[in-house]
Amino acid sequence: MKLRARIAGALIAAAAIVAAGLMTAPPAASAQLTEVTGFGANPTNLRMHLYVPDGVPARPALLVAVHHCAGSGPAFHSGTEFASLADRYTFIVDGAACAVV
Repeated sequence: MKLRARIAGALIAAAAIVAAGLMTAPPAASAQLTEVTGFGANPTNLRMHLYVPDGVPARPALLVAVHHCAGSGPAFHSGTEFASLADRYTFIVDGAACAVV
């Protein structure tokens, strides 16, 4: 149980770090799904993907979306409406895989 809590805490911290970095980054030239790597200790080899639509405000909202364990970030991105909603309402979508511990 402690490992699950540590993994969840690491994902939340990584999302916060990514969001903080994006607040100072220029707007995306062309919105696309991007894999985030090197976000700290990753003992279960989780993968994280980020979608930043064009024209996000200086302090955008961030939605952390966790897909099912057998899926993938790109499949989740193309199989849901999160990208089109992010485009419409200019929020960032941070997708991560679930952790099986």
